[in-house]
Formats: sequence, C-alpha cells, structure tokens
Amino acid sequence: MRDKQGVYSAAKAAICISLLVASAYIVIPMPPSGFSFMTVMVSLMGLILTPLQSALALTTYLLMGLIGLPVFSGGTGGAGKLFGVTGGYYFSFLVATVLISLLKGKDFSFKRYTAVTVFVGIPIEHLCAVLMMCLHNGFDIKGAFVSISLPFIVGDIVKAVAASFIGVTVNKRIINYE
Repeated sequence: MRDKQGVYSAAKAAICISLLVASAYIVIPMPPSGFSFMTVMVSLMGLILTPLQSALALTTYLLMGLIGLPVFSGGTGGAGKLFGVTGGYYFSFLVATVLISLLKGKDFSFKRYTAVTVFVGIPIEHLCAVLMMCLHNGFDIKGAFVSISLPFIVGDIVKAVAASFIGVTVNKRIINYE
C-alpha cells in the first residue's frame, strides 16, 4: 500500500510539473516579461501538493530549466533566463508553493485558499521579482516595483482566485478518489 501511495504522489507531482510547463507556453506579450498563466499553476501546486511534494516538484522544474529545457515563460530555458532579469519570479515559485502548501490548512476552504495565495503567494513572487530587477538593472525598489510588479498585481489576484477555486475542486475530487 505504501508503494502505491508513493507512486500516486510522484504522479501527482509530475502532472503538476507538466501543467506548469504547459502554462509557460501561454503568454500574452506585455513588457517586461509577458503575462503568463504560470502563477495560476504555482498557486495550484501549493494548494494540491504537500510542502515536500511542492519543494521537490519546483526544484525539479528549476533544474529542468537550468539545464536548458524550454520550460520557462515562452518556451525558454537556460541559466541566462533563470538568473536573468525575470529570474526572481522563477526562484519565488519554489518559496511560494511551499509556503502556500504549509498555510493552506486541512479543510478545502475557498476563502482560506484565496487568502493564502493572495496574501502570501503573490507578495513573495513580486518581492523576488523586484529584488532581481534591482540587482540586474540597478533600479531602486520603487522603480522596480512600478515596472515589474504593479502592472501585474490585479491580474495575479484574479489568477490566485481562479487557482483557489480550482484547488478546492481538485482536492475534493482527489479525496473522493483516494
């Protein structure tokens, strides 16, 4: 029975990684990095996976991108993209998914899921992105916030709400399956 649970957990994480990669290919061009659906999947991964599964899945994803597989936004990959101007988002995904997973609670609560994804996930993602922009472009915090964070906040909130709704639905179905 334990082996079955391990295979089930690995399959669930692999599906999440696959969906994260697929979401990277859905990009609406907007400076500086485009509007992608990756943040929906990052939030959803935190809501569906355990903290350990989240950490392993995102570490695997980052390593895939680091070695050059086209898993990042717009089908890009490589160290240059990971450590580039928008690389802060990629590193934030690891921290955000683990914290979302830790704070989501045991009940499948849409309100709690939304609060955690909006008030924990989004700030972490934006803070890391702003810091990377400051590091790369010499922006001050305010300039980086205005250019790489502010234009995306409303969209990210909408995406977090969508991820929360999907997360509640998926988790209820998973429980019924188990």
